[in-house]
Amino acid sequence: MNFVTLSFVLFFLPVLFLGWGVRRFCGIYKWFLVAAGLVFYGCAGPVYLSLLLGIATLNWGTAALLPKLSDMGRKGLIGFNVTLHILILAYFKYYEFLILSLISMAGLAGWDFSFLFSDSLADIVLPVGLSFYTFQGLSYSIDHYRNKELAPRSFMDVLAYISFFPTVLSGPILREKDFFPQLEQKRVAEGSDFTEGMAYIISGLFKKVVLASYLSEHIVDGVFTSPQDYSSAAVLVGVYAYTIQIFCDFSGYTDLAIGVARLMGFRLPPNFKAPYMATDLQEFWHRWHITLSTWLRDYLYIPMGGSRKGNRYVNLFMTMLIGGMWHGSGLTFLIWGALHGLGLAVVHGFKKLQKLVVGESRVPCWLGVPCKLLSWVITIHFIALLWIFFRAESWESAVQVIDRMRALDVQGNGFSLMVILAIVCGLVIQWIGPGLYRWFTALQSRLPWVLQAIVVALLCGLIMNMGPDGTLPFIYFNF
Repeated sequence: MNFVTLSFVLFFLPVLFLGWGVRRFCGIYKWFLVAAGLVFYGCAGPVYLSLLLGIATLNWGTAALLPKLSDMGRKGLIGFNVTLHILILAYFKYYEFLILSLISMAGLAGWDFSFLFSDSLADIVLPVGLSFYTFQGLSYSIDHYRNKELAPRSFMDVLAYISFFPTVLSGPILREKDFFPQLEQKRVAEGSDFTEGMAYIISGLFKKVVLASYLSEHIVDGVFTSPQDYSSAAVLVGVYAYTIQIFCDFSGYTDLAIGVARLMGFRLPPNFKAPYMATDLQEFWHRWHITLSTWLRDYLYIPMGGSRKGNRYVNLFMTMLIGGMWHGSGLTFLIWGALHGLGLAVVHGFKKLQKLVVGESRVPCWLGVPCKLLSWVITIHFIALLWIFFRAESWESAVQVIDRMRALDVQGNGFSLMVILAIVCGLVIQWIGPGLYRWFTALQSRLPWVLQAIVVALLCGLIMNMGPDGTLPFIYFNF
């Protein structure tokens, strides 16, 4: 169920008003949240509701059994749990890719394995949100494995955590510490919940409905579908446009999720902090999809050895390669993850070398250009280049886009000034966004709640009218 559709509004308004009525009663509110989450996810994919229930049961059962086992038994159980999650993800995300790859390699050897593939495999649909709630469930059971002092939660607690409807489809990926303390606290409806929640919702709507949708319809889809129809300059602008589109789309979803959760009385962790203001790749991953990057750090990079055991550069590379695989089974995602891993290794190595050569101080400029500015320009262009592989349908499509940019050909479709303005707006938002949020919430908090509601309704109506007919799905619904 898309956050920017009438069907979600019709679902959420009754949930919101009923929730405000029972939120002071923790036990009842917990059951209410579970019911709302299951209905919401059931509407998004009723066939796969049992899978969500299975993930919740598996992680609840694992955490409940861990205290009763020996150290060897604990290792075996958590290993089984992790393996089962990997197999579930592999079946839905990689099964067709692996079977077709096997058939292709067997064909080179003269063997016919085509019987392994059937039309039914092509009908396998990735359950929406699977990648997010499996990681969320894994974090719960792994945390209980690592910390014997953590008391197992009830099944209803875990189910409320896994099925929490603002985050179940595309995150942010919650941790136990983010959710359960808030689930247990008594709460009453506060004016700040409405003011701050609606500010996030307005921000998310503007990013998604206005900026992301405009860029998608007016240049990105065309450039990545038929780059040969566009001039080299237009293809370059299309790449910049997708760089802004994916930020506005995903951070817009995050803002909506944070706003909806805030109206329900929950505070979610931030997922984006002006990522395109980063001056190196390491800083970018501290600002982009923060809940995923910290999940990969805590449950993959550090267990591999991190920067203390083994080769930190290999660990970085492997972590980002697996991060690319998490997004999808295509070769383009592997390339995207591998190049990010290579870039991170280079940045870490450069910082280590810089520290050895010049100490803690930084070289102020290079050939008259401030190093911060130069570093930002290199970083943003490296990120934009890799987004080509993330967006392209295949390796061949990505190469076509890159070749078209390199051709320096003026023939073909161009781009409008509004596209440039939308790109600039997407960048400027990252700089002035926090200030706008503080200004808007401060202004709204001085108004009576009736006037607040009128202002919010007018702004939401204006934003929706600025968007295209129909609603484009969120990009990360595919993952």
